[in-house]
Amino acid sequence: MPSVLLSACGSIGTDSGAGEYCNGADESAVMGAILTLLQDYLQVSGLRAPIRPIKLPSAMAATYANRQRVNLLFTMRSYSAPAKQGIEICFFPASEKSRRAAQLLLEHLAPVAPDAKRVILLPSPQLPEFRMARCPAVQLRLGCRADQEDAQWMLQRTGVIAHALAGAITEWFGIPCKSPFSEFQSRVRAPGGALALRSGPRGNAEILRPLVNGTRLTLLHREGDWQYVEVDGKCGYVQRRFLRREIVREVKAANKS
Repeated sequence: MPSVLLSACGSIGTDSGAGEYCNGADESAVMGAILTLLQDYLQVSGLRAPIRPIKLPSAMAATYANRQRVNLLFTMRSYSAPAKQGIEICFFPASEKSRRAAQLLLEHLAPVAPDAKRVILLPSPQLPEFRMARCPAVQLRLGCRADQEDAQWMLQRTGVIAHALAGAITEWFGIPCKSPFSEFQSRVRAPGGALALRSGPRGNAEILRPLVNGTRLTLLHREGDWQYVEVDGKCGYVQRRFLRREIVREVKAANKS
């Protein structure tokens, strides 16, 4: 079974607030939540994905990856310097597979990031995991803890981020991305006969497409009064009150009868 090592390697920076977001949230908890959900996605998609302890040093992550003979090392952290904002995707420039993984992360994260222009690729030949790991490796610097926009995005979009990361990693392996929530579906039931699939959980967000009543959706993550869903391979947000939930197992049983 192909495998990927997931590790949150701690914080960049040595300021007194390292490891804490500007609103007081704990970095370890946020990174752990993203990686745990990411692991669920990867495992149901057919990948072995052990999660190492939060804030595992990069050199130890590389050593463990070598021992386990994983196919990809994925490390993640946030940074604390206020002058640095957005998302940096670091890769080993001498490895075409590392570069390819970074490019896929860019393609999947940019549409859900606060600002697509601040999602950048960063060749980084000196990172410990790149110098020591025998397998391709990428490091994701997922925003700045001291920046309000970045911090709010990381805290409120945990599920969306995990879904985007899963899409990039499974595409790198050349396998379909499956959802751990695939047994939960809903049908659209809106008074006007159609419901808007939007790019964000707010009424003025861009409309991606209209969904007519009866359209079946796969439920992914709930965000307040909004539901993050997937329909025909496209993800977006719909208002929860216009959905009628059903269990796929029950739907299949009804169809057989």
